[in-house]
Amino acid sequence: MRELYNARDRLCNSGPPFVIAECTGCGVLRTLPEMPDEELSSFYPDDYWGQASQPSEEWIRSSQADKLDFLRTCSIDGGRILDVGCGSGWFLRTLDKTAWDRFGVETGPEACRVAAEALGDDHVWKGDLIQAALPDSYFDVVTLWSALEHMNQPRSNLQEARRIIKPGGTLIVQVPNAVSYQAKLFKRNWFALDVPRHRYHFSPEKLAQILKEAGFEPYHRTTFSRAHNAHALRQSLKLSLGAVSSWPGYIAFCLAIPLIRPTDWLMTLIGGGATLTVAARAV
Repeated sequence: MRELYNARDRLCNSGPPFVIAECTGCGVLRTLPEMPDEELSSFYPDDYWGQASQPSEEWIRSSQADKLDFLRTCSIDGGRILDVGCGSGWFLRTLDKTAWDRFGVETGPEACRVAAEALGDDHVWKGDLIQAALPDSYFDVVTLWSALEHMNQPRSNLQEARRIIKPGGTLIVQVPNAVSYQAKLFKRNWFALDVPRHRYHFSPEKLAQILKEAGFEPYHRTTFSRAHNAHALRQSLKLSLGAVSSWPGYIAFCLAIPLIRPTDWLMTLIGGGATLTVAARAV
């Protein structure tokens, strides 16, 4: 391991910093120190996945629009689908239930309860993907929206996903892009680092490599995201400028707000956006 820099938990202003390190063997970035899932769970507030209140159906559909657009781009329009880390089930709830047989896996007990209320108790499993022990070649599509980076064993989970996906089926993975312009510009202050909850940090090349090693062939990729990219830039700027702790920083941040979306669009085009989404076929 080669230590790159320290970063603090954005949800907690106290406590020791965490280390972002690069594996000198494979080049993947990870958060140190290592910690078991039980310890890691203490860093998640109850509303981390948004389950503390029930939003409107209109808000849910708007928040999931990027994901639905990605499915359409990949010409995926129905089948049996599993959303790993489904949270409160918002993504699954936006899918047409006449075209999709919708399932979820979720570790958070409250989020799991809310998802089960919407989708059915027999369609949502409490726990992680490996614990769910699902049947071989059962799903047409498996999605990991902002989930893989939270896992202590990303490679094992990708191998498990390959086991339960039908040959020719699709895996969709969305993670922060560790070589995006935002990651390079903000480093320790990049909002999408989200230490210590994000255990691994992937570049497009490294994600493609481990997908292939797990039995997948990537076929579509994008780093554009209306839902995440500009939001990450806004929060990273707020922290970097000290907008919460100083008046000059707050004024500078307010002046920058109208420029955030157009700047992010241009920089995503030039230097790679903050969110990496990949579709890969099970081979």
